[in-house]
Amino acid sequence: MDTVRELVQFMQPNQRLDLKAVALTHVLGLTGSSEGKSAILSLDEMLMAIFGLTYDENQTVAKDAVLSLINLTAEEEAAIKVFQLAKQVQPTFAIVEVAAKHVTDEQSDLADPWSMVLSNLTRVESLVHEILGTLEKDEQTLPRLAKAFAQLDYNKKKAKLHYLAPIFCNLTQLCCHRKYQLLEKLLPFASFEGSVVRRGGTIGILKNVCFDVVYHDVILDEQGSILVAILQPLCGPEEFSDEDNDLLPIELQYLPESKTREEDPDLRKMLLECLLQLCSTRRSREILRSKGVYEILREYHKWEAKVAKDSDCLLACENVVDILIKPSIQANLSS
Repeated sequence: MDTVRELVQFMQPNQRLDLKAVALTHVLGLTGSSEGKSAILSLDEMLMAIFGLTYDENQTVAKDAVLSLINLTAEEEAAIKVFQLAKQVQPTFAIVEVAAKHVTDEQSDLADPWSMVLSNLTRVESLVHEILGTLEKDEQTLPRLAKAFAQLDYNKKKAKLHYLAPIFCNLTQLCCHRKYQLLEKLLPFASFEGSVVRRGGTIGILKNVCFDVVYHDVILDEQGSILVAILQPLCGPEEFSDEDNDLLPIELQYLPESKTREEDPDLRKMLLECLLQLCSTRRSREILRSKGVYEILREYHKWEAKVAKDSDCLLACENVVDILIKPSIQANLSS
């Protein structure tokens, strides 16, 4: 503890660069262990010093400070501690605003690490309402974040911004922020092969929206782009009869032999849970049948049973199929 406290004096903005850099490198190393994090979190002056160094003119120092915050906010209790202290210090450290500013700055070298800090904070249920309120103070912030996520080359310093997906996933757990307009921008990333973080966060958004029946009519509309986004990762290269193909959305007809299914079982299960939620009314079940959902799941179940062999996914698939094909179950569901 005393050793950690002694480092604070070398982490002041007016200290020599070499001393700041060495001290912060040591602190960053400490955040990699539970004991080190506990020692840092018990010292408000250490956290305040880390806050201050995120503004440092030297990019290496600033980045190490933000990387330290990523590790320190990885667990819920610690994230709450960091968030609350940031509000209490004088002057306050506007951690949410600072993160959003970097993420939406096309020239920021720190956009990716700051997006990871914001992802950690929004994961905490007791903080997400306040964070959303902060982001909504400026009506342009959320649209800018959505634009930064939807445009793969948004950041000119080659930041990937994949962690915007779990940020929006966390925010869409709140009823007031389940925005269809947001979905339109993010739908393509439900099948994004370049990052499981981006893909998983997008599927999480789909699941959150599907859990709200208010949006079911929109999801199952004639265009069907949201339903296609849910079904596409569950589709393989199997050939269907002409009759079955005619049922499928045009985007899912005659898929190439190279078509693969979602490789992550947790994400496959989330997609199947989306479909289960969409089975909540007789009308929605009829629409799902008319769009060939049963036929897709029939082939998916064969693949899951023979190839992937995930028991949770098999059960989730069977739950949907049972509702789609069994009149006795249909009769017991709301209409």
